[in-house]
Amino acid sequence: MSELKQQLLLLGMANLSIDATTQQQLEQFISASSAHFDHIRQQRPNSTLLNLLLGFMTLHHQQAHQQWLNQRAAATKMNAIFSATLGDDHANNFTHQDQHYLLALTHLWLMVQGASGIDYSYSNEQAEIQSRNIINNENTVSPIQLNTKVDSLRCQFMQSYYLGKNHHNVNFSTRIKQLFRKL
Repeated sequence: MSELKQQLLLLGMANLSIDATTQQQLEQFISASSAHFDHIRQQRPNSTLLNLLLGFMTLHHQQAHQQWLNQRAAATKMNAIFSATLGDDHANNFTHQDQHYLLALTHLWLMVQGASGIDYSYSNEQAEIQSRNIINNENTVSPIQLNTKVDSLRCQFMQSYYLGKNHHNVNFSTRIKQLFRKL
């Protein structure tokens, strides 16, 4: 198991409230990024793993955020075409991979922020910004429904923050059992 995956599991990744698609995105991210994390660890041997992980996740989250912003207009047009052609019920079955990737990394990023002791107000603000960015392309819903969806996603993100924040409260034997359960 890679050091990146091990650290994320110790912070509570196994307990994230996410769907199967988001879990798959997390696994792909970890597989693709583990060598990069190991390289960073070797370059900065005096830094704590948690500080390295926070910087690492911030970098990758910013990249995913920028990638989604670049693709959002095209995804919105594609969603409108699916809605017009297939109807809203079937169009909702299609999602953009960059959107799910950003969703997955936001959960990890906020979990690491919580574990690092980042201030609640900053993390909550970031959770709301990311929720609006992810939900914003749904132009088929009313403003009230949009705000409800944004707030719901923000709450899910903050659950990840608190999962990381409370990782110290879980005793060592419980974390080891969770780690081996994931293997």
